[in-house]
Amino acid sequence: MPVIEKVSWDYAGAEDIAYRFPNLSLKYGSQVIVKENQWAVFFRDGKAYDVFGPGRHTITSKNIPLLTGVIKALGIIGDIFNCEVVFVSNSQFRGNFGGTAYSAPSGDIKYQAELGFFGYLLYKVEDPKLFVMEFFGNRGATTSQDIENYIRGFINERIIDEFGHLDIFTVVKNVDVTTDKVALKISDEASRIGLKVIDCTFEGVKIPEEARRFASGMGAQAMQMQYMKETAAELKDSAGGGAAAAGVGAGLGLTMPFMMAKQLQQAQEGKPQELVICQKCGGKNTVGMKFCGNCGQSLAPTPKVACPKCKAENPAGNKFCGSCGEPLPQSKVDANIVCKKCNTKNSPGTKFCGNCGEKLSK
Repeated sequence: MPVIEKVSWDYAGAEDIAYRFPNLSLKYGSQVIVKENQWAVFFRDGKAYDVFGPGRHTITSKNIPLLTGVIKALGIIGDIFNCEVVFVSNSQFRGNFGGTAYSAPSGDIKYQAELGFFGYLLYKVEDPKLFVMEFFGNRGATTSQDIENYIRGFINERIIDEFGHLDIFTVVKNVDVTTDKVALKISDEASRIGLKVIDCTFEGVKIPEEARRFASGMGAQAMQMQYMKETAAELKDSAGGGAAAAGVGAGLGLTMPFMMAKQLQQAQEGKPQELVICQKCGGKNTVGMKFCGNCGQSLAPTPKVACPKCKAENPAGNKFCGSCGEPLPQSKVDANIVCKKCNTKNSPGTKFCGNCGEKLSK
């Protein structure tokens, strides 16, 4: 392989971000010519070493100390050595992006909207050594097109990931704030691969009309009602529907559809919808259910003790009133009474089990 006396990137196009000179045989005394808008990075065995800025550089052991150290460690003797030189442009580039993403599961029915997005990114290389290491070392890029393809995929991937953490209510009501947060995330991630994001502009975010309706209170309720109606009809028409209904209380994973169907029936009959909120997980349950359909927590009301001074109700077991600080009367029986039939814990002084009605023994 002939020894190269001079290396320069003379035919850089406006869209070229980098150019790789592979398998060069250089010597101390060879020249590397770097134009005003370029860097030259010495590269060997998948690693980036010394960086030259603009100017005409004569290679000596002093101005490529990192590469020289590697050559000496390998036991290479003489003035001639093999390496690669990657020229990197420090100009500003524009990259277009676009695609589709899904919002996070939203509302009681875990609705996910398919969102369209498109825009552009203005960026430049900020750290040439890190950039060469990431793209030419870790990702095996060989041309500017390889780099552009990766950057486009990098942007789309970050946008899809960020939208996947946002519910549709947030996206619809704060679309500008949302895209600003996504752009900030892209900028932060880009700095880790040697790039600086000058501007990230979303030219459009396409939100389906269905998603816009769902984001409103009336739309979410209407979609939930439709879901309940379809679920109830499917369960009713399916074989073994009665057995499935019987298995609801046994925790067979069908509690929620039946609860929603019951809510639908109440709404159609004009009855107000009554719900009990689980104190453990916040799940919504219809009145009459003994255990939460989401987490299995008992829905029995927590025993209360009235303050003798201000009459405020406090949870049983509190020693002082949370409203006025007055000492609260304590029950003489400290332990809960466990029903022998269903093992439900009942508050002290209860004569019959609140779950099954069995008489409790003292």
